[in-house]
Amino acid sequence: MTGQEQHRLPGPAAAPAPGASVTLTPGTDVGEDWCPACKAYTRLTGTVLLLTPDGVATVGAWAWCEICDDPEEAPRA
Repeated sequence: MTGQEQHRLPGPAAAPAPGASVTLTPGTDVGEDWCPACKAYTRLTGTVLLLTPDGVATVGAWAWCEICDDPEEAPRA
């Protein structure tokens, strides 16, 4: 992600009714990105979606680096 994408939050009219079922899920737009810590294209990025009875909203983004976020690797300074 370049940081220039607009993320849409559900407004008061789109807020689910009390007791309604909502689901938070990753989107299908996974892509590779540059990791500034590793200095390589080892980071995956995507969006986080909120599924409600009224529809789908993009509520954020996620990123994971195969080197930096590996629990078996030593933490980087």
